[in-house]
Amino acid sequence: MSRVDLHVHTNISDGILSPVQVVAEAARKKIAAVAITDHDTMQGMPSARKAGKKLGLEIVPGVELSVNYGQREIHILGFFCDPDNSYFKKSLEAFKFNRYYRMIKMIKKLKKLGINIELADVFKIVKGEMPGRPHLAVALYQKGYCKTPAEAFHKFIGPDGPAYVKRMKFNPFDAINIIRNARGIPVLAHPGLYGEDRIVPVLVNAGLIGIEVFHPDHTAFDKFRYYRLAKKYNLLITGGSDFHGFNIGSASSVGAITLSYSYLEKLKETNRIIKEGKKFFTPVKGF
Repeated sequence: MSRVDLHVHTNISDGILSPVQVVAEAARKKIAAVAITDHDTMQGMPSARKAGKKLGLEIVPGVELSVNYGQREIHILGFFCDPDNSYFKKSLEAFKFNRYYRMIKMIKKLKKLGINIELADVFKIVKGEMPGRPHLAVALYQKGYCKTPAEAFHKFIGPDGPAYVKRMKFNPFDAINIIRNARGIPVLAHPGLYGEDRIVPVLVNAGLIGIEVFHPDHTAFDKFRYYRLAKKYNLLITGGSDFHGFNIGSASSVGAITLSYSYLEKLKETNRIIKEGKKFFTPVKGF
């Protein structure tokens, strides 16, 4: 049976492998399709598609938007978004600015703690234009302030760390609007990490279409619980490795978590319906 991995990151955002390397690894593992879901950007899609065509691997266009919900950070996956949609492009630019500003504030906090680190140190690691906490964690590790990048999260930049800075402005409702304006499919990523199941019906009312049931950090009970929630609210089911390569809260390899191709077929059928404007899609206001 053909298998798919619907949650993979590249070094265009905060992964360690290039889009071409990710596609090659997926092809080596005989995966039929892989979704490139970089944080707040789709810049890796052209090279991934080119590599996928060469290797006979289907590439699913995706993005993962990082937003705030109360005191928690929530991630919304968007599949099959139109990258040329003006509202979508404008929104991703705002996300990029958000990342730069957040990084500058975290570095300022680290300096107050006596840690000598510069923005240039982080951008030696960033391959694309989207600096994130994993890049900062590697920079801290390389400078000897922690034994591993993972330790940097625990000591400094995790949600309870002294140099942590919350994201600005965006919430899950913004993310859903952004994705649906681009005629994409919004999916709640790894809900088991939030401990806020009450958010699911709220987001369904806001236009959520899917939920990530299968994730490396989900327990067997999590999978059962979110499978039942998906059925209760008639949500599409997705899942994947959430591969980054930093070994920080994600699988260590592409394809560590895969689904039957039938789950992708349902996503594609919903995408077709949305593009035709027959169902699911309700126009929402832009900025």
